[in-house]
Amino acid sequence: MLMNSFNAIKYIGELREAGVPEKQAEVHLRILHEVIESNLATKRDIEEVKRDIEELRSELKRDIKELEQRMTIKLGALIVVTIGVIVALSNIKVI
Repeated sequence: MLMNSFNAIKYIGELREAGVPEKQAEVHLRILHEVIESNLATKRDIEEVKRDIEELRSELKRDIKELEQRMTIKLGALIVVTIGVIVALSNIKVI
């Protein structure tokens, strides 16, 4: 992406204007290009990240669904226990 906006001719021209011999300017450009290219994400890299994100999203949805089910079961059990306590307390006779 950066190389698309990088003007190699201008870069070499500025190096030459600064007194850098053409062969050295070309080496500078080649090394700079290698550094830039080695740090750019390719389409393949981006697609892989997208797949990883989608996989994580799917796992997260499954985990949330499982958590919802467990919470529903626990809430149901809590309601049953609460009703049992209320019934038990209502049957206690006070002297």
